[in-house]
Amino acid sequence: MTPYRTAFDEWLLDNYVTPYNIDFKYKFEYKESDTDYNLAPAELSKSVAMAKLVKYLWIDAYVEVQGNNRDFICTYGPKMIHLIGSPAYDSSGTKVLGTAEGGKKITLYEVNSLDFENVDIEVLNEYYFKTMHHEFAHILHQKRNYDPSLDRITEGKYVGSDWYFYVAENGNSYLREDADAWPEGFVTAYAMSEAREDFVENIAMYVTHDQAYWDNMLKVAGTAGAAIINQKFTIVYNYMLETWGINLDDLREIVLRRQQEIPELDLSTIE
Repeated sequence: MTPYRTAFDEWLLDNYVTPYNIDFKYKFEYKESDTDYNLAPAELSKSVAMAKLVKYLWIDAYVEVQGNNRDFICTYGPKMIHLIGSPAYDSSGTKVLGTAEGGKKITLYEVNSLDFENVDIEVLNEYYFKTMHHEFAHILHQKRNYDPSLDRITEGKYVGSDWYFYVAENGNSYLREDADAWPEGFVTAYAMSEAREDFVENIAMYVTHDQAYWDNMLKVAGTAGAAIINQKFTIVYNYMLETWGINLDDLREIVLRRQQEIPELDLSTIE
């Protein structure tokens, strides 16, 4: 018997399942959720908007940079994108924005906070699309690893779960901002947690921010910090180009252009 599908289910079948073999799960399923967290389902209207945004800003961007070839996403894309309505917090109290599991599944949290009627691209990137590029980069390096020399550039500076806070000379703990990490040679505070996160944060931050942001980061980083960031990014850039045939400059141009086109999208309905 053919399962009942809503109009949204049919749209997902036509835009995710059939062309890319990606299962877009928006209905809450206990077995797919992390029981370590107290979670809530994603609202339907927010799920519709997120499905459209993920396709336009992420899937279609990679398809375009590959010359409108779907094969790359079909082969290496996650087999499932999973939405959770509420935020998730780990044992340290840090908010988890997304996870990638075994190269097969990407989970996005806090979908119910999406305001698709007043789209703020900075908020979209911080909560969702930097996460999508970050988690997909994990999938890619799990398939074919990057040059391990990147791991040794700042080998003694990784701080694990302490990336969220730092202890100042006065003995007090403070929230570590991204700008605090730049002089140390890291593009974000989270990049200081471990080398693999450092690698993927370079990709995620580069393609979702313009050159002015990148130039300012290098300026604030100072001579020493900028040199380290540039050394790492050269490895990252060459890896994406030589291993996957993706020019990060081209991908960034596509992503930024698509970000500007969001107001033209109807995120509230299924055509």
